[in-house]
Amino acid sequence: MPIIQPPPVSKQLRDEIHKAELMHYFITATMPDKFVGDTGQKILVAAIFSLTLEHHGAILHLLKAGRFDGSAFALVRPLIDGAYRAHWIYSCAKPDIVARIKNGENVYPGLINMATEIEKKIDADGMFASIAPYINALHGYTHGGLEQLGRRFDATGTAVKPNYDDGEKLEAVKATTAHLTALAIAWCQIVSTEPPDKEPLSKTISDHYEAEYPMPPKA
Repeated sequence: MPIIQPPPVSKQLRDEIHKAELMHYFITATMPDKFVGDTGQKILVAAIFSLTLEHHGAILHLLKAGRFDGSAFALVRPLIDGAYRAHWIYSCAKPDIVARIKNGENVYPGLINMATEIEKKIDADGMFASIAPYINALHGYTHGGLEQLGRRFDATGTAVKPNYDDGEKLEAVKATTAHLTALAIAWCQIVSTEPPDKEPLSKTISDHYEAEYPMPPKA
């Protein structure tokens, strides 16, 4: 059974990756370049945000290379999980839970439970709860499940060849960019002394995202 190199990256995917890269760069150029780590919550969220930003850049880099699609997909769940943890820590976690996290304890309630709790605290229009149908698939991509193994062969099953659909890759780029942006908006509000609805940097990032990724009109 021959091992075959993957096909070139399509123009559609290259364009979507470039768009996401520009959003990534806009976020890094706009967000506060320093913060006062005066609470455990801020310190944890800062670390998670930094890691989430790195995961996003890595996913785009790996997909753009055209040879590391599986590795890119393996990072999607860690990015989303990290973003949810950051939102949950700041919006929902009590001080004793924050202290236990800082001590290295795994007290996170899981993706779907975090999503439910976050939705109760902030008006996210169902964004966090929408992850529910995809949790098992995301887990499989990260941990080498059939979601990954079934995409290591060509359509005939006779050659070992990465076989990830462009639609899946486009969705991964869009979803991870959306979650990074939501966390960047929250981060600007967390470190600001202004009320959340008056914080200027979060609004700048939000307005830019909405201009680049307009929502389809509701039916």
